[in-house]
Amino acid sequence: MRIMPASKPVVYVTQSTFEEAPDDDLTLVHAPLITTESLPFDTDVLKTQYTWLVMTSKNTVKHFLPYFKEVQADKISSIGVKTTEALNMHGIDVDFEPSTYTQEGFIEECTIHPGDKILYPASSQKRPLMRDYMRDRGADVTEIELYYPKVHEGSIEKIRENLGSIDYLTLSSPSAVESLMGNFTKEELKDIHFIAIGHVTEKRLNKYGLIASKPEHETLGHMINFIKESIQ
Repeated sequence: MRIMPASKPVVYVTQSTFEEAPDDDLTLVHAPLITTESLPFDTDVLKTQYTWLVMTSKNTVKHFLPYFKEVQADKISSIGVKTTEALNMHGIDVDFEPSTYTQEGFIEECTIHPGDKILYPASSQKRPLMRDYMRDRGADVTEIELYYPKVHEGSIEKIRENLGSIDYLTLSSPSAVESLMGNFTKEELKDIHFIAIGHVTEKRLNKYGLIASKPEHETLGHMINFIKESIQ
């Protein structure tokens, strides 16, 4: 028999995109910690024929969508299922997606050859891991600083106003952790149970002396299921 709490736990979802909907077991509140703003770039880089176009997030898809018709790429790589879904939604097929939805998964599974020309649009705050791997493999990598993340002030205020009622808070990137910890102290957050996507996000939270649980698979859906399993 499933044993649930007398009242539904409150979960604040801090990912950029999330469709709030009624849930039998949880009260889900969307409070994105990061918003993004497009950056200008030299569109002449789109005139080259590329071996790969590497897409790393739904935000990358959103900001790069206006340029897809100009891109000449033999193959498209997506770093994870949500990025792939965002591309598919706009009729764009994906040729490669790693089984683990991280930069590390991409490095382990995607074969890059010397001389490959790679177009790599991403956040200005991205980790250099994938770029360095591709260049170390001998690829010619053209980076585009496509957008930059900034703190979502409205969500910070929402979290502050409801600190006493938040049971769980999800975090999916180091940028989200920095946005949170730039506005709250460890003591203010001591009663919240953090759920982190990926070891990099978990490690950044640990830097502030806070502990997070981490689901096996790095998607929001698995986060939600992980929380439900933990309270049963």
